[in-house]
Amino acid sequence: METNEKRGIKGMGPDVYRGITLEGEAVEVTVSGPVIASVTPAGRTPGLPRLLPALVDLQHNGALTHAYNNLTEDSGGELEEISAHLRRNCVGRVLATFTTADYPRLRRAAAALGRMLGENKEASSLFAGIFHEGVFISPDPGWRGGHAPEFIKSPDWDEFSRLNELSGGRVRMVNVAPEAEGAMDFIRHASSAGIKVALGHCHPDTAVIRKAAACGATAVTHFANGAAPEIHRFRNPFWGFLDTEELSLGLVGDGFHLPPEVVHVALKCKTPEKCFMVSDANIYSGCAPGLYHRIGGLDCVIEENGFIHVAGQEILAGAWFQQNRCVEFLTGRCGVGFDIAWKMCSVTPARIAGIALPMLKKGDEATFVVYPEGGKPELVFRGKRTRGTPRTDMKGSEKCGISA
Repeated sequence: METNEKRGIKGMGPDVYRGITLEGEAVEVTVSGPVIASVTPAGRTPGLPRLLPALVDLQHNGALTHAYNNLTEDSGGELEEISAHLRRNCVGRVLATFTTADYPRLRRAAAALGRMLGENKEASSLFAGIFHEGVFISPDPGWRGGHAPEFIKSPDWDEFSRLNELSGGRVRMVNVAPEAEGAMDFIRHASSAGIKVALGHCHPDTAVIRKAAACGATAVTHFANGAAPEIHRFRNPFWGFLDTEELSLGLVGDGFHLPPEVVHVALKCKTPEKCFMVSDANIYSGCAPGLYHRIGGLDCVIEENGFIHVAGQEILAGAWFQQNRCVEFLTGRCGVGFDIAWKMCSVTPARIAGIALPMLKKGDEATFVVYPEGGKPELVFRGKRTRGTPRTDMKGSEKCGISA
């Protein structure tokens, strides 16, 4: 990587980055302010870094004790803390995920997020929308995961539409249990409105899965998770998810949610083009190990290795890691090639969610990752280099108000 700062003329003129793109081309990228001014061919020389599209996370619940569910009009500082954490970990686009909570709180959070994004260009670039994961899920034990059962309800298009309106129309994806009463009508409404529908925290049979796909469902929320620990060998939704062509699979790649063999099977059934990685980052992602109280949910424990689970149970409660961990999991434990792994954590989820991702083209937003050979990746976000160490292990994790 070469920039004006490297050449000793910091702050004078545009920054220049030379490297190898995801397509294998050697290029020189000139950045002026928040925009890419030019992209030209460059000579291929030893040691050039990779220049890659930013990571994209479609399921991110919060970080460092801050959850999107809890946003209020005074939460600008909290959103910036989450933003900085995401950028340090090379995430350039994210869907702020709403988990299960009472609707008055979700409406308040949606309105607050909509206002903050409307007033802040950098935040609105990073937060590409909302994923409404909770509320319309199965209330049954195990299948509801760590979600609070008292707030689970059948799909309600009018109530959901009001929340989306308060957010400024920012809901891009909604999760539905298709076996719930009214689910098929809801899926049709959402699909017609251009909102992606994912199936998760549910246990429909294959016929119901097929019908949901025919109504417009296109994805599965964290495949093979959000499930009861013990299931029937045939009468479970996983076979139907794998066998329904219209459905892409979301996969959590923190190393705890899925073993490599499940990822291998998903890739063989769906191909990498229809599998996308998500972090499923917990409200306490990035925090030090310990016991944490969750507002409107179940207490959770962060173990020394980063495993987060519901207190006193083996049920997962989201993840400690960010989306960059998914790249490490795919390449290190699943044997997936780096370029394919990066696409599954970046280009593919952006395409599946309909998110416009900057792709190293003249006039595009200057948001991309510089990944030196043998070094740590660094996000350039809207023309600004992100300082700070990516956090893919527990070292240096924050003290976040542990409840003993």
